Amino acid sequence: MSTDSAQIEDTEGAEVAAPRGGLMGLLGNRIFLITTLFAVAGLGTGAWWVLLSGKESKEQTLVQAIADYENDESNKAREVARNLVDDLSVEPPYQGTAPFLLGAILAEEAQDYLNPKDRETVYRLAAQHLLTAKERGFPPGYEVRGDYLLGISQFHAKQYEPAIKILESIYKDYPVRQMEIEDALAESYLELTPRTKEHMEASLKWSELIHAHSNLTTEQQSNAQLRLAKIQYELGQYDDAMQTLEKIPPTSSRYVDGVIVQGLVSQKRYQDFLDAGEKDKAQDELNAAIRLFRKAAGNQLVAADSTRKASYLLSVMLRANGQLTEALDQAARTRKIYYRTHESVAAGLEEAELLRAEGKAEEAVEIYRRILREANASGRYDNPWIGEIEFRQRITHAVDDWKSAQNFEPAVEVANVLRPIFPDDQALQIEAEVEYQWGEYLESQANKVPFDESLEMRAQSRFHFRRAGSVYLDLAKFRFSTAEYTNDLWKSASADLRGQDFSKAVEILAEYQRYETRDHKPRALVATARALIALDKAEEALGPINECLEFYPKDPSVYEARVLGGEAYMELGKLAEAKEVLAANLDDGHLEPSSREWQDSLFSLGQVLHLEGEMFEAQARVKGALEVAEAIPREAFQLLEQSNASYQGAIKYLHAAVRRYPEDPRSIGARYLIAECHRRSSMLPKKKFRLVNIETQRIKFDKEVKDHLERAAEIYNELINELTNKLEEQTQLHPVEANILRNSYFAQGAAMFELQRFKDAIEAYSTASNRYQTEAVSLEAFVQIAQCYRYMNQSAEARGTVEQAKIVLSRLAEGVDYSETTHASRDDWQNYLDWLATSL
Repeated sequence: MSTDSAQIEDTEGAEVAAPRGGLMGLLGNRIFLITTLFAVAGLGTGAWWVLLSGKESKEQTLVQAIADYENDESNKAREVARNLVDDLSVEPPYQGTAPFLLGAILAEEAQDYLNPKDRETVYRLAAQHLLTAKERGFPPGYEVRGDYLLGISQFHAKQYEPAIKILESIYKDYPVRQMEIEDALAESYLELTPRTKEHMEASLKWSELIHAHSNLTTEQQSNAQLRLAKIQYELGQYDDAMQTLEKIPPTSSRYVDGVIVQGLVSQKRYQDFLDAGEKDKAQDELNAAIRLFRKAAGNQLVAADSTRKASYLLSVMLRANGQLTEALDQAARTRKIYYRTHESVAAGLEEAELLRAEGKAEEAVEIYRRILREANASGRYDNPWIGEIEFRQRITHAVDDWKSAQNFEPAVEVANVLRPIFPDDQALQIEAEVEYQWGEYLESQANKVPFDESLEMRAQSRFHFRRAGSVYLDLAKFRFSTAEYTNDLWKSASADLRGQDFSKAVEILAEYQRYETRDHKPRALVATARALIALDKAEEALGPINECLEFYPKDPSVYEARVLGGEAYMELGKLAEAKEVLAANLDDGHLEPSSREWQDSLFSLGQVLHLEGEMFEAQARVKGALEVAEAIPREAFQLLEQSNASYQGAIKYLHAAVRRYPEDPRSIGARYLIAECHRRSSMLPKKKFRLVNIETQRIKFDKEVKDHLERAAEIYNELINELTNKLEEQTQLHPVEANILRNSYFAQGAAMFELQRFKDAIEAYSTASNRYQTEAVSLEAFVQIAQCYRYMNQSAEARGTVEQAKIVLSRLAEGVDYSETTHASRDDWQNYLDWLATSL
């Protein structure tokens, strides 16, 4: 490889083959002799003395290099130019001579490169040198020639706008090259994007000047006719274009290109007729376009650039005609045969879309990945068939289409490789959104399947939420200096919260609060509190909660802050504070019952009151509430009164919550707590019944006891039936629901026992003992059954039940955890059952 080739490789990043020989066709007549050059240089007697003494100045060396160049000794001229191109000490007017020589030589050599990309690369390098030469000043006598070489090099390097500016400025000053300039200008205006009417009319003007030349060869005439037809096509003059194309003979090398333009005309007419609702005419033009593109694609006597254009266009029109299998085959063939061309990328996009339509996501993803790499192979997107914006839109549509179909995996795979075709921020945003929506989808699906199946779904959901959080964080870092920075941080933290990466969420929210305005700070405080509660840092969570309530009392976030405050206080056992903040939401007067915060407050306040009732009841038991009524201390009765009040409040709020929001997953637990409150509320009137002698009061208290117990039993029965049916349908319950079902059996039995409906109690406990016979809790059921028989004076049945319990105990597995559902160990149970058998 020559030094020039190495230089091209280093500059452009693509190796090109060195050309053979050098042609001077573009450079004009070589009319300068050494003596003439000295005269032009204005060398004085001092300079002659330098020459005579054998020493040359840099300027003299450059003059000699020009002479070498004109004498077809380019290598000698190139060597001098390389040595002096960066030497700024060269005196005027020769400062631009070295880059001029390098540019002129490269412009000459570029013609010999057969590969279009290599040729374009060399012309681009020539244009860079010539532009530098123009800025420093072309050598004397080479000003117009230098501009011509610069404009032509820019034209061949597809730098059309600067080429037009230069070439139009010298058109009249360089008559020897006017036809070449006309040709370059006509082509440049035609290739400018966007293709406006003004550009096409300018192209037409220069094209008509070429037609005025009488000495055009047959091939030049064909080239001119083809370009004229393209211009007419762009201007919508379809009939004129077709007439122009008829003038290109079949023997011309441009004939196939003409056929392609005919196909484009038919393609455009097809679309116009289709838009106008003229389906028959549209179909005729579609058929014509397919026929013409097939004819051009099958021609093996022309250069590959013509056949690959037709090959791509044929796949497009086959697809439009509904010939999807053939269109897919044609697109795939084009992509494979014409690898790393504009047509390969465009056909690949067609192929990927057709594969996606067939549901072949894996194959489509592979093609999308390939064309995204290939489209940017040169370091920038440049495709005449599909503009960059349209290309991005079609890729984005594919991602959106997969998302809409809940087919997230291929959407993510494509989103991962959008850069550098897509701007970094846009690519990151698309990727983050896909990951986030995937997490949402899995989370919603997990609610519709049995618990065991949902575990993996929820784990995957959290993974994708965390992945979204990570990508949003990358996006935030990328847009740190923009107004979107804090919004990206918020999305990142929100995704991490849903992904249960609470520590990361707290960290990001702290950064968010550093930069976010006061208006958005309350929501960050609330989100931070939520994360801290999830991390079992309820005490720490009260900090941001109270800050929100104190400093932002009118912000909507205070409602959620109160809900979280209730949760934090409840975890800390501060039930009075929990009641206060939750009641504030319900009594505020501004919160609508349809809001999430009202709903949460209603459920949570009912739960807090139930806990408070249990707390007072436990204290009452410690103070002697379990003694016979006459022996119960006054303090214990007061605590029972408080307990009862709390239970009644819990029933009120939980009943309202269940009635308003029956579909809320928490309604199952709320109904169980209502039943528990009713059952436990029967204790106080039962004690009072035994303390009064007035019959009306005794009737009143007895009714209260029965009402509470019967209502409790009714709710337990409803829950048992509902959860049993759900278990049969799904084969498994959520652990919380499974516990509620188990507890409902035992609580129903307890309520029946208190109502002295011993047979009903035995039935409830028997069902429980059968359902949970492999668990320690079944022992509790046998003991309660025995107690029922005892109260029914059926001692034999009671002892038989205890013996059954012993058998069940002996069969329980060694690894059973007795403390999980009972208050005794295995030995304790064995001793207790032995004692119970002797006492019945």
